[in-house]
Amino acid sequence: MKLILVKFSLILLSAFFIVACGSKEADIEKLKSETIAIHDEVMPKMDDIMKLKKSLRNEMDSTQSNEEIQRLIISLEEADKAMMNWMRNYDPRMENMTEEEKIEYLNEQKLSISEVSKKMNKSISEAEEYLK
Repeated sequence: MKLILVKFSLILLSAFFIVACGSKEADIEKLKSETIAIHDEVMPKMDDIMKLKKSLRNEMDSTQSNEEIQRLIISLEEADKAMMNWMRNYDPRMENMTEEEKIEYLNEQKLSISEVSKKMNKSISEAEEYLK
């Protein structure tokens, strides 16, 4: 009877461990998907940034408000640079990290790409508004 109880306890403990690990794996995959979704949503706007910079440079030649145009161009360039830096530094493999470290890393990356997205959307919006 004692042997059965010990085996049952080991099985129960193993099942709990598997469920707990599976839960962290699911959290990791969810965070990774959410992070990449933000990137994928904003990445196509890189073309908009390039087109807007070109339009602003053309506008600079024909107007006197060069300071405002220069500020808008710099804002677009900073947004572009922020995206390029995020992509260069993002490590989807997360090798040699524990599950807890992966979760922490992905939370940081999700926050970081969200900030990049805000910066890109704001600079695009301001440039489009100016060019209207």
